[in-house]
Amino acid sequence: MARTPDRVCLIAPPFHNGSGWITVPPAGYGGIQWSMANLMDGLLELGVGISLVGAPGSLWTDADVEVADAATGPEIVDWIARWRPALIHDFANFSCFHDDIPGGSAYCRTWQLTSSPPGFGNTVFASMAQMRAIGATDAVAIPLPVNADRYHPVDRKGDYLLFLGRISAWKGTYEAAALAEFLGMPLVVAGPSWEADYLDRIVADFGRTVKLVGEVGGQERNRLLAEARAVVVLSQPVPGPWGQIWCEPGAAVVSEAAASGTPVIATDNGCLPSLMPGVGVVVSTGTRFTELDALALASLPEPAEVRQTGVNRWGHVAVARQYLNVYERCAKGERWN
Repeated sequence: MARTPDRVCLIAPPFHNGSGWITVPPAGYGGIQWSMANLMDGLLELGVGISLVGAPGSLWTDADVEVADAATGPEIVDWIARWRPALIHDFANFSCFHDDIPGGSAYCRTWQLTSSPPGFGNTVFASMAQMRAIGATDAVAIPLPVNADRYHPVDRKGDYLLFLGRISAWKGTYEAAALAEFLGMPLVVAGPSWEADYLDRIVADFGRTVKLVGEVGGQERNRLLAEARAVVVLSQPVPGPWGQIWCEPGAAVVSEAAASGTPVIATDNGCLPSLMPGVGVVVSTGTRFTELDALALASLPEPAEVRQTGVNRWGHVAVARQYLNVYERCAKGERWN
């Protein structure tokens, strides 16, 4: 009778940001890598060892974590073929490692994109909204985890809103700036920008409202999350990076904000409205805000409620247990797409 392996191989997206491979957890931007780090925390607490592939340089002091040197796609494939892990959990998304699974290795993947996953994969989605958007029916949805011990609430909030993520039309950075100006509050924008014209438009229209701080990591990232009056997640139904109309798939930043005791202001895009009860409020899509939107700050839940809700709903150990059930199904030979 198959059982869950004592060790799991996690494949990280083999991304290079120009200065080095993006680690788990990342030094700056990296929503997938943060969700991996939080899940790894949960698996380790449940006694599961981890081989981390695709993110060389990742720093883990736990003796049950092995960080492989494999970085590029061919190196990852070679590593898998050589070591033949009993169970592979693939977060790489863009890369088709499901085609290179050796015989005898069980396999599943977490899909955090808005495009349809290719081929067979025993896919786990981040939300039911993500599944519905691509028409998936035979699959599993598990929310993105958060380890509250990684985040540190503060007694006194700052007087600013925070946008934390990729500066892009589908993530709604422009709309976040418009909302901040409408509410008469400054907006700190922390994240990478790869569309110069889009960033220039934000600065031109809201230069007095927006403070750009670039990619942040470590203590500065935690401080911004904890001290913000609210985190603004205004995902928009516009074409995303893979051509599809953007449907927010999982929104790791929501659980991170909650663990920091910081409420969230969101649109109703994708999974966001299902995440808001107890942690935040929903406002209008686009930039035409009304008095109802102006009431958003006044009706935000209190920091203690936000953190407790986040821990109860997305705690890393509870989410890791859900993945153990998936691993057991994979080890038994079950297949779903």
